[in-house]
Amino acid sequence: MMRGAPTAATARAAESSVEIVSGERLLRAVVHLPSHEPPRAALVFVHPFAEEKKCSHRVFVEMARAAAVAGCAALRFDFSGCGDSSGTFPEADLGAWRRDLRAAFRYARERLGAKRLGLLGLRLGAALAAELAEEELELACLALWEPVVEGERYLTLTMRRSVMRRRLTAHEGGVELDEEGEEEDEAAEIDFDGYLVSREMQEQIAEVDLLDEPKAYPGPTLVLNLSGRAKVSPAMAKLASQYVSGEALPVRQEPIWSTVGLVDAGPTIGATMSWLTRALGV
Repeated sequence: MMRGAPTAATARAAESSVEIVSGERLLRAVVHLPSHEPPRAALVFVHPFAEEKKCSHRVFVEMARAAAVAGCAALRFDFSGCGDSSGTFPEADLGAWRRDLRAAFRYARERLGAKRLGLLGLRLGAALAAELAEEELELACLALWEPVVEGERYLTLTMRRSVMRRRLTAHEGGVELDEEGEEEDEAAEIDFDGYLVSREMQEQIAEVDLLDEPKAYPGPTLVLNLSGRAKVSPAMAKLASQYVSGEALPVRQEPIWSTVGLVDAGPTIGATMSWLTRALGV
């Protein structure tokens, strides 16, 4: 069941809010449409995890608008428990988010009027996009921005940052932390910068491993390594090499997923649009 689909009468609108039903959840989404009909292609955007989603929201909006100007429709949606979608974050798990992504993908395929459909994901969202590409082998293109390739390492680094922030403010709130930085009364959920993450979600993220085997998806794949380096990291290079048509590119860009405030995402958007011109002909 899908509601709020853009029609021929409203297709000239630059942006419109829509709703997508995923199981028992209602997902909120925004469709960006080009000025002409039908769009040459469509991109489904897959947002990152927790605070990273909040920090990168503006960049996703700018990228979606750039794609629409180039003739490519874009669909941005919130996973259940995130943003304006139904559910709560502590209830979330990757199984539900995978269902949400499939629902959003079906919506784009059935309602946006584009024959070619691609995926663009950031961080953990990129990992989920890569998983879906292994099911949707007819996908037109796959763009992965700084994907999480090893879930366990990602959790460890995220926890370290969270613990450091809490240590700076713990005594102000009267909270006693042990040597590992955890609260003495261990709960079933862990606080990731204000987001309560269930044990189940942590275990599911830890199982993510994009480097375990060659990929079946044969279409054009972009692995964008966003850092201050001029060379692609070994992990990103290895991931790109696992795709038949994979390409890894370094982009000098501040971390758009962890920077608070306005970010100049021109380098990332420019590199992606240049690649989309070749991959989709937009």
